Amino acid sequence: MMGHMECQTKWVGKLGFEAHVRHHKFLIDGKPEDGGLDQAATPKEIMLTAICTCSGMDVVSILQKMRLNLQSCDVLAQTDTTDTHPKIFKEVKLQYKIVGPDIKPEQALKAVRLSMTKYCGVSAMVVKASPIHYEVYVNEAKVGEAYADFNQEPVTT
Repeated sequence: MMGHMECQTKWVGKLGFEAHVRHHKFLIDGKPEDGGLDQAATPKEIMLTAICTCSGMDVVSILQKMRLNLQSCDVLAQTDTTDTHPKIFKEVKLQYKIVGPDIKPEQALKAVRLSMTKYCGVSAMVVKASPIHYEVYVNEAKVGEAYADFNQEPVTT
């Protein structure tokens, strides 16, 4: 199956787990104040990272298909969790920092908008519980902002 995924996790003490995905191995742990040893990122930190990298891969791929001279694409994320259980993200705030000499604001906005309305599966899952707000910067200048919305048809320009 093309969309099939598997993961195996093994408890390694306190709140630590060793995860195995295909041939990759990595640790996941809790913060010391929660009883972990702080050996690795927490599950929610990994989820936040997954949003950034899934969408970042979309944006890079789209800009490369436009044959643009992309020099860098950084995606930064911030969130706070709710105070009550289950503690979920209140709102995810993303910043896309795209750098390239020939990248126009509308091209960067289109790439991010496509990711945040059509392609980013991680964001599409998270946004059902937590809003995702994003800002787009091209060569250090803010060029736009919006909210992820997977319930609409993507705007094409």
